[in-house]
Amino acid sequence: MNSAVDEIKAKLSIEELVGQYVQLKKVGRSFKGLCPFHQEKSPSFIVSPDRQIAYCFGCNKGGDVFAFIQEVEGVDFADALKILADRTGVKLESHVHEKAVPKGQKELLIDIYEQLTAFYEDKLLNTDEGAKVLEYLRNRGISDESIRSFRLGFSPDSFDETYTWLLKKGYSKKDLIIAGVALTQETTVEKIYDRFRGRLMFPISDSLGRVVAFGGRALKKDQEPKYLNSPETPIYHKGNIMYGYSHARQYIKQMGEVVVVEGYMDLIAMVQAGVKNVVASSGTALTVTQLRLVNPFAKTLYLAFDMDLAGREAAKRAYELAKEYDFTIKVTVLPEGKDAADFAKSRASELDSVIKSSLPYGEYLYGKLVKDYGTDGYSAKKKIVEEFLPFFMNLKSNVEKDEFIRRMSTDLGLTEVQVYDEVRNFRLPANHPARQHGALANPQKSIGVKKLSAEELFLGLCIEFERLGRLYVEKMTGDMFTVNLQPIYNLLVNHYNGGGSGDFKSAIESLPYDKKEDVKLLSLYIEEKYNEVAEESVEKEMSGLIGSIKESLLNTRKRELHKKILSAEREGDKALSEKLLQELTSLFSNYGAN
Repeated sequence: MNSAVDEIKAKLSIEELVGQYVQLKKVGRSFKGLCPFHQEKSPSFIVSPDRQIAYCFGCNKGGDVFAFIQEVEGVDFADALKILADRTGVKLESHVHEKAVPKGQKELLIDIYEQLTAFYEDKLLNTDEGAKVLEYLRNRGISDESIRSFRLGFSPDSFDETYTWLLKKGYSKKDLIIAGVALTQETTVEKIYDRFRGRLMFPISDSLGRVVAFGGRALKKDQEPKYLNSPETPIYHKGNIMYGYSHARQYIKQMGEVVVVEGYMDLIAMVQAGVKNVVASSGTALTVTQLRLVNPFAKTLYLAFDMDLAGREAAKRAYELAKEYDFTIKVTVLPEGKDAADFAKSRASELDSVIKSSLPYGEYLYGKLVKDYGTDGYSAKKKIVEEFLPFFMNLKSNVEKDEFIRRMSTDLGLTEVQVYDEVRNFRLPANHPARQHGALANPQKSIGVKKLSAEELFLGLCIEFERLGRLYVEKMTGDMFTVNLQPIYNLLVNHYNGGGSGDFKSAIESLPYDKKEDVKLLSLYIEEKYNEVAEESVEKEMSGLIGSIKESLLNTRKRELHKKILSAEREGDKALSEKLLQELTSLFSNYGAN
């Protein structure tokens, strides 16, 4: 029986999978698209149906269908296997006999959170204390359907009820501390107590919908902090997860847009009001990793934050990060004093039109500054110019710049020449992100392109140019390559000069999985870089590469032998010294010439 990996690969091609995340264009035998792993203007992400791999030689990320999913979804191999099994209809249970492994720490922690989610749900729905919390939720406009859909719960107001229940389930105190659901003030784990006590519980799920953390809201006036979140654990890194993402992903993909709110209640109220493509930043400022989660699916990012001072700063930080990913960034302006939850509850029918009328970030910022400072007097005009120009200096469109120049001229009673003078004389503060990241000199971040070693390049050319490979591979020996490359070299020798039949690309099936992927990447790199290079020029390059490899090897071994000779002479071992000198002479005769 084929393994689950083989069955999934047989059912899902790399071009079909990548096409769900990236707009691809056929180029020769391959496809190209904008890399989903880094910001770029010209497509450098290559998808090869022949090799069944996708790779970006700009940021050096990609691989087969599993490597691609691991990178784009931010999961490990086991989770990538589950994602692709679900998409292809492969039953993993039928392959379970292939590799029985004990439950690891990650699975154990996920089990704890699943058990605890059910425990908190029961406490909310089936206890007298929970009834009061249910009443609070209903008064806030949260429906019973949403309570069940988002699996809201209640943590008992007790120091030991929760952990005692978990211990009876078979978990250890150490497990509960690692999971972050129990605390200890001791140096040992003997005395522990519950982290979440008397709180409304919001389960936080990963991209697969598995609960990996909690956000606990205070229910008493004097209870601090207002929101208590799970700590960082082996399964939870708050900057990598967006609340509600597993619910929203399909809608984000369908619409090509994502609405970002700040809080759990904001999100639930939005969903109730019919906005399904919504996520929350999960108690943290937006991070690059969170933006990368939605970037393959969404091109427009709506920021629906409370526009108090903290909200404006959060929107500013979000804009500065998101613009690097070519999002169209808009700000959803809610009425003064209303947060997303309040507005979605009281004026749900208007919410869709309010989102659709969101302002591009630059228009929002400029309008806010004019409203806050007014346009009368030198001081007001100076503040508007000083606070708007950091945004203005990062604009890439001259048309957009000219439009803002005209608006500032009209609104501030200045000539366009005066505004241009302000722009020309303006310098960003040293701590501004654009200056720190070098955006003024180069708006597109520089990505270090991986440079293949001479040995890798030689083997890649031998693979793609078969006639030259047969001719030149015998001019080398296995010890001229690193241990990692020797299996590929040996296979080439056996295939080309040992009577191997057929295409070399079919011969690589005898290699281990990781070596097969190495061969495919070398082959893809050469096809991409040498597609239009004449074979005569390739032959000259291969000859030069042989010389470089031999020279490098000769110099390395010379240094090693010189060290050994000096050591032998210091120790007075004349016989060893003479033997090493003979090795050095032999080395020159063997490798000194091409």
